[in-house]
Order: sequence, then structure tokens, then C-alpha cells
Amino acid sequence: MSPPGHAELKHAHDHKDMDLFVKPELVGPVVGALKSRGFERVWTRYDKLESAEDFRRYQRTVEVPDQPPFKAVIDFFVRAVPTIEVDGWKLADPAFLLTLYGNIHSSDKCFAVAAARKMLAEGESPVGRPELVVVP
Repeated sequence: MSPPGHAELKHAHDHKDMDLFVKPELVGPVVGALKSRGFERVWTRYDKLESAEDFRRYQRTVEVPDQPPFKAVIDFFVRAVPTIEVDGWKLADPAFLLTLYGNIHSSDKCFAVAAARKMLAEGESPVGRPELVVVP
């Protein structure tokens, strides 16, 4: 939801991972595509918790010339979700996405999530808003 080009702030739950929501009938082909691109399933501390959520994490190490390697992380949720369109991309609706924080993600107290929740409560869209990356 953060604006393009902003500095990444880990304590704002603003790191470079991707939340991927997959309809149940498409899980097999999507997992196959991830594995064919070098992604492997990795276990998280949340895998031990009881949850109705079908959540998995996939990652791979990416090497770019003249840069240190980095991990590409995909948080994979099995479910159909409400979406919005932003700049030609179909994205999870922010109101829905925020329902996951404090459940699957441990970011229910981060300032970006709090700011996004406040904007939605006021009837405003949090997508692309600079308030999501300003430390209070």
C-alpha cells in the first residue's frame, strides 16, 4: 500500500516480500511455477500455530551482479479475496488485507498498519499514501 519509491522500513512491516493469494483450484499450477523458478517452501514460526488460514512461505536467494544476494520472499495464502485495481494491477483490497495483521502476520501494532486502519475508518484509501512511511 505504501507509495512507490519510498525507503523500506522493516519496523513498519514494510519489507520486500509479496503476499500472494491463490484460489484453491490454482494452488497446484502456482506451486509448480514457483518451484520451477527456484522457490522453495520455508517454515515459519506461524506454521506451529493453530489457524484456519492455509498459509505457506516460499523463498529463493537472488543474485544480481555487483550487489549482495537477497532473499525473495512470497507469503502464499490459499483463498480467493476481494480485489481492487491499481495502475493496471489486481491487488488485494486493503480493508481485507488489514484483517490478516495480528493473525497471520505479527504486525498489528506497527505504525503503517495503524495509519492504514485509521484512513479506512475515515473512508479514505490508504493506497500510495505517504503517511504509511512516516514514523510517528
